[in-house]
Amino acid sequence: MKWLKYLFLLSLITLVLTGCAGSILQSGSPTQKPSPRENIYVAIGASDTVGVGTEHPETESWPARLVELLDHKTRLVNLGFSGITMHEALASELPPALEVHPRLVTIWLAVNDLAEHVSAISYAHDLETMITSLKQAEPQITIAVANVPDLTLLPRFRTTDRKALMQQISAYNSAIKAITTRQQVILVDLYQRWSEIKQHPEYISADGFHPSAAGYKRLARIFYQTLQEKRVQGRESNDWRWTESATVTSIRKASSVQTAR
Repeated sequence: MKWLKYLFLLSLITLVLTGCAGSILQSGSPTQKPSPRENIYVAIGASDTVGVGTEHPETESWPARLVELLDHKTRLVNLGFSGITMHEALASELPPALEVHPRLVTIWLAVNDLAEHVSAISYAHDLETMITSLKQAEPQITIAVANVPDLTLLPRFRTTDRKALMQQISAYNSAIKAITTRQQVILVDLYQRWSEIKQHPEYISADGFHPSAAGYKRLARIFYQTLQEKRVQGRESNDWRWTESATVTSIRKASSVQTAR
């Protein structure tokens, strides 16, 4: 039921307002205010951001893998929630993201909107609202937005009308590209770069939709390589000015580790 999801998301916001701490934080864990020296990376998204499809989502999700690549003392606040749409995330994921004053935000949140037949125009409005809000709050923020991969390559969509699905994907990706260009934020082109799953079926989990642990590791590398190309560097470069070792804060309810709608 949706009201249960909103109740949890309200609790999630409260946790972030109180402060996030520890290597991995789940609901019910003790909280502690983050150090002012910490560099915060916030991951906004749905089940793929949660890490659905792995045995250990807290450590095997692509944001958890990405933070391992980012240089020095980086705190990941993973706000991913299975089944959520962009419009819902404006009310539930954006506020806690703003509260922790991130230096880096990744947004990969589109497939649930597409599956629920949200128009590309409505989706684009919500995405732009989110990006604008983040930039206004944190002018020096780095934002990376991923587009929609080629879903026709996934086993889950083998019986779907391919032409209609491709039209939806194209409309969404055109909107995402226009917004990232206009807002001068980073586009992570998963439509092109994640097409390698054709040669790597092991990147997809048994549900035929979500990535596997190996797939998430590869996704993290794609995000990282894109950030490098845009001069956002990590452990493999001396240019990224973070401090000391990376840690992970994952704020999520166990029941959110489920398949998307």
